[in-house]
Amino acid sequence: MLIFVCPVVLDFTIFCVLFAVSYGAGERGMSLLQCAWLVGILQISYMVTSLTIGLFLLRRNARAMLIASAAASGLVAVCCLAGTRFWPLFAGMALMGLFTGVFFNAFQTFMRGEAPPGGLARVTGFYTLAWSLGAAFGLLMASGLYRMGPRALSALTLAAVGVVVFLLARHRPRPSHAPSADEHVEEGPEGARRVDPRYVWIGWIMIFTAMFVQRPIQTFYPAISARLGVAPVLAGLPLFLHMVMQGAGGWGMIRLRGVLYRRLPLCLVQAGCAGLLLALWRVPSYWLSAIGISVLGVWAGFAYFCAVYYASNSGRRSLNIGVNEFLVGLGSFVSLFAAERCMKAAGDEAMYAVCAVAVLVSVAAQWLIATAAGRRPAPPA
Repeated sequence: MLIFVCPVVLDFTIFCVLFAVSYGAGERGMSLLQCAWLVGILQISYMVTSLTIGLFLLRRNARAMLIASAAASGLVAVCCLAGTRFWPLFAGMALMGLFTGVFFNAFQTFMRGEAPPGGLARVTGFYTLAWSLGAAFGLLMASGLYRMGPRALSALTLAAVGVVVFLLARHRPRPSHAPSADEHVEEGPEGARRVDPRYVWIGWIMIFTAMFVQRPIQTFYPAISARLGVAPVLAGLPLFLHMVMQGAGGWGMIRLRGVLYRRLPLCLVQAGCAGLLLALWRVPSYWLSAIGISVLGVWAGFAYFCAVYYASNSGRRSLNIGVNEFLVGLGSFVSLFAAERCMKAAGDEAMYAVCAVAVLVSVAAQWLIATAAGRRPAPPA
């Protein structure tokens, strides 16, 4: 399971950069629109790369792509951490999106190929836990070391990426002829609903919505905090706890996978998320937002686990995951500018209202698809 150090480190790197760039932009007086574009260009690059690379990924080429993209991501991260002006940062964030898009698509193909038949739920849980913890500690370290300047974060990033390249280069992959979760359809525990390929569509809606909610919070919360004089550590703490809770939520789904392919738990969890977002909108305060953002991580872990599991358990897995990651980028991009417009018109708290509406629309769409799926026999997985 050492391979799961890889998404830990890459998300650590990404979220170090995201926090440092967003907080620094707010500190230097850049507008919310500029903050949105710095993260938005990363998402455009990420989603275009994901949709393309998913057409070509195979078990036999995934590891080479991982090594190359990890090394390139580390170098670009150092450039972004050192940047102070808008346009150089804009270019660096675009390259960051390209290389990390290759990495995360390739890793999901790689992990399925390394897992034996029946191991999909386990590796999906590990993957959700791994990248969530990487993001959490990236936010924590970036907020804690921010005042030490870019050199400290750059040195930490390069050391971490070096570990990833070393581990991947030394790893002995599972033989390509050996059966794996990449070709096997995994049924749930006894009493679970049967696999329905139509839930791939529900997973796509879930991952789009999860990123639609997360990206404005992760981008604008540090910038707003900087403008209000909140210390970097206090600005980063709720985001850190959010990602820790996300990892715990995804990990817990290994044991709770009996709820997969079921309509009621799917919608209840997400309706609870919408209610919490509405509470954050109506009662603005640092402590409520800190608690609320942290608790939202459980919902996010559930959503990401379901999306990756559904996409990886039916049809053309690498292509499905490519669409997943494309929607990660699209949800991020759309939400940044939707939230920025509403915040400009109605105040910073409007960010939570926009996210709540998106979740409610998403739940309604998923309910309709799940209801229709329950009425008709499922096509072959």
